[in-house]
Amino acid sequence: MMNRHHRWWLTGLALALLALAATGTVTWLWRPFPLRWSWLEPASWVMAIIFTPAAFVLTIVIWRQPKAPPEAGLVADLSPRLLPVSSFGAAWAGVHPAISMSAQKKIKNGEDPQEAAPSYIERAIDQELNDRLAKARERGGGFLLLVGNSSAGKTRSAYEAVVRNFLGWNIFLPSSAGDIQWLSQQRLEKPTIVWLDELQRFLPNSGDSSMNKETILALWSKRKPIIFLGTIWPDRYQHYLSPPERSEGYAAQQKDRIAGVLRIAERVYVEDSFTSSEMAAARALAERDSRIKAALRDSRYGVTQVLAGAPELVASWQHADCYSKALITAAVDIRRLRIEGTLTPALLKRASGVYLNNEEIARASSDWFEKSISYCIKRNRGATSVLIPVSGLEYGSIAGYELADYLTSYGARIRENEPLPVEIWGVLSEQLHDPIDLQQLASAADMRDVRRYAEAIYRRSLALGNAESGFWLGLMLWDQGRKGEAVDVLRRASSMGSKDAIEAFSDYGPTDEAIGLLRRLLTTGDSLPLYDVRLTIARLLDDGGRFDEAEEEYLQAIAEKRKNAVFYYALRLQKRGIASEALNWFLRALDAGDLAASESACRLLVKEGRFVEARAIYEAAKSRGDERAQGWWIEILVKADHLNEALALASSSGTYHEIGKALALAGKVDEALTVYKERIEQGDVWAHYHSAELLESRNRHEEAFPHWIQSLKLGPHFSGYALVRHFSRNGDLDVALPLYRYYFAKGIDMMSDELSKAMIEANRIPELIEMVGRSAMRGNDGGNVYQLCRMLESNGYGEAAEVLRRHGLTVEGVPAVPLPSLRPPK
Repeated sequence: MMNRHHRWWLTGLALALLALAATGTVTWLWRPFPLRWSWLEPASWVMAIIFTPAAFVLTIVIWRQPKAPPEAGLVADLSPRLLPVSSFGAAWAGVHPAISMSAQKKIKNGEDPQEAAPSYIERAIDQELNDRLAKARERGGGFLLLVGNSSAGKTRSAYEAVVRNFLGWNIFLPSSAGDIQWLSQQRLEKPTIVWLDELQRFLPNSGDSSMNKETILALWSKRKPIIFLGTIWPDRYQHYLSPPERSEGYAAQQKDRIAGVLRIAERVYVEDSFTSSEMAAARALAERDSRIKAALRDSRYGVTQVLAGAPELVASWQHADCYSKALITAAVDIRRLRIEGTLTPALLKRASGVYLNNEEIARASSDWFEKSISYCIKRNRGATSVLIPVSGLEYGSIAGYELADYLTSYGARIRENEPLPVEIWGVLSEQLHDPIDLQQLASAADMRDVRRYAEAIYRRSLALGNAESGFWLGLMLWDQGRKGEAVDVLRRASSMGSKDAIEAFSDYGPTDEAIGLLRRLLTTGDSLPLYDVRLTIARLLDDGGRFDEAEEEYLQAIAEKRKNAVFYYALRLQKRGIASEALNWFLRALDAGDLAASESACRLLVKEGRFVEARAIYEAAKSRGDERAQGWWIEILVKADHLNEALALASSSGTYHEIGKALALAGKVDEALTVYKERIEQGDVWAHYHSAELLESRNRHEEAFPHWIQSLKLGPHFSGYALVRHFSRNGDLDVALPLYRYYFAKGIDMMSDELSKAMIEANRIPELIEMVGRSAMRGNDGGNVYQLCRMLESNGYGEAAEVLRRHGLTVEGVPAVPLPSLRPPK
């Protein structure tokens, strides 16, 4: 198998032979003048007779040679693929290339340094994967998600599981979220695995073609079994599942949409380090694989990380010259902003300059960037390189580079608390041209409350045809109080086809115009990302006092059997005080299989004294998998004075916390604390935490304090925040502020309403704004700035809050416009 360079060199030779043959033929056949040398005529015969077939044969040999597979990481084709599992190779799966013990020798000889993948080391999760996949096959569908750090071996484990269990199946390799929507519209001939390596590339991102829970359910409804198999990094998994900074609004709803996809997946955690049995399996394989033997010798990294070249990647960054280090750091920071597009040479060159000091710039050679690129694309021991070339339209051309996965993950961790250089924002806004990348950059600026950059970049992305940028820009303008501009932008984005924008326009725009947009969606059969179209029309009519028209829409939605239509109609009746009729509709919703109606129906039944019917509905909800059922049923029992039954049910769950909650709900706080105390005496640290929470909820702050101190053993996320709040509530800033700064230095933001209020009351507002600015520059969803504006407003600084809300911060983290007087209000 020849590589592309040999192929083109031999092609040039064949063309040269063909040219010589053509010259001989023309000289022989076309003789406009007598040949002056006797040897020329026979020479022309030889050239024509020999070189023509030689060139022809050489050309056939060249182009019948199988093409070498794409180099690891080289993006040659981004189209989706549906292929038999028997044809599914590790490279297509995204398995990292492994180190080569003879890489340097091969490189010196001009050979491909890559070797075959190392023997697979059996992992502790293999049997769990087999079992879960077998159950998914029996059910006719499933979703398995392997959660693990980069180079932990999750992709290889998933690949081996597919090859072991599904040889008769097809596998679908999507290139984007839209491909999954496409798959849902196809007639599948065979059972199919949907391969979602790096799942975050396919999650809902406010676009209409993203994968969502509904798409997955639609695929599972097909006659052929479909199993989703994905991988994701733990930090991204936790980020998507963590509560949003703001509990309301579209950003929170989008996060709920992503969480909805993740929650239907069965998680399998893949650890970085090996268990004792895995180490034994690795040692057995090391006898015949020198790469595994070398990985076992390295005590700093896990076996899979060594095999993937992680130590060499980190060393390449740490020990690079100043120019290469600047290049790598720039790439890491760009990825920290979640900009996923190809890193073009122009972008990297400009961004690298931001990380060089004046002396380094002055001493740079004319080819500093080219040397740095050469350094970064050099394979480390035959495995991956720091930067992986991305092919252009032609063979041999490079459109840009990808940063190695491991460095993306590692760099995000070690630079998590490093503020971005001020100049990088200007460079990125100039050098990025893809509308999706621009939207992500604008989003990163918006999260930091850098409104000036965010607005300009959103508008540029919108002008390039990205309607979703209009959606997010509209929301930002609305938050700033620029409501007329927000509605205009949402109107434009809606006209460009953004369903998110239409949904937002229905909340913020003129009602009649919004209803007109929604009715057009009804005629085309399109849907909205979050809500049903007809039910949204009904809600708008209700909110506008047009009750008869709303009634017609609700009943039409029920007739059309729209999802949750009966339930929402029942809620409407309950809100309007028609309880008996509402109950009948809740019961109809349950008959239609809508579990969401269980709690509401039970509450109304208990009010009417129909306890047996209510208990039957609870039992049905619990048996059908409603995880919240026991919690709300215990609450109903306590409020109905059935405390003994509530306690018996809580005890049956086997958790003392449920018993404590039931007692506290019944107002028996001291009895609940006694339950927790018994667990504390047995050494249960969580009982301290539950005691502290209960005491805080009853404003018994001083009693809660020692429990919070003990809860520190659980980690700062559980009790550090409570301690900062405790000292702030008491006005003890001399303790609260050092505690806040201690955690902030460790990357944990403990800002709270209580701390903000205490600093405002102490007239330390400039210091508070500086703290909030530093926090915002880390990119915390703009939550602290939003919180600060709210606290300033509620404490009499409404004018300052309005200026900060409207103009935001600079990239240095200070107010973009000087705030009005911050003297205490009279």
